[in-house]
Amino acid sequence: MKFKLNTGRTIWQGEAIEAGKNLELYKKAAAVIYINKEDMEKLGVKEGDRVKVKNKFGEVVLCVKEAKEKNPPETVYIPMGPWANLLVDPDTDSTGMPYLKGSPKPECLVEITKTDEEVLDIPQLMRKYYLEKVLKETEKKKKKVKA
Repeated sequence: MKFKLNTGRTIWQGEAIEAGKNLELYKKAAAVIYINKEDMEKLGVKEGDRVKVKNKFGEVVLCVKEAKEKNPPETVYIPMGPWANLLVDPDTDSTGMPYLKGSPKPECLVEITKTDEEVLDIPQLMRKYYLEKVLKETEKKKKKVKA
């Protein structure tokens, strides 16, 4: 099942940012996905379950929360931050800002599946998705130079 992705700030995320992004409080506020109750039932998930969310741009494991403020049909909400950034289209169409409020492009839709994988904290997330990627690209460049 595919969903439109919407991102933005939440009160809880703002509170957690002030406390510190490296704290569990921030992970609990930002490494989550808000899903309508009806869509949760279709996906076979409940609040507190973990899901893998993926699209053309990346994938990430998040904790499910029932949307208290109902999303539009087949739309999910992930608070802005490092977890949501893995799914956002980096193309800005020359605006300087990515589509954080739901891109009209079909490749920006996300697929959601239940998983047993753990939700990563920020150091783990940065290491897995950013640092390891940079190190691999650097190694490829070194090999090309030697060849």
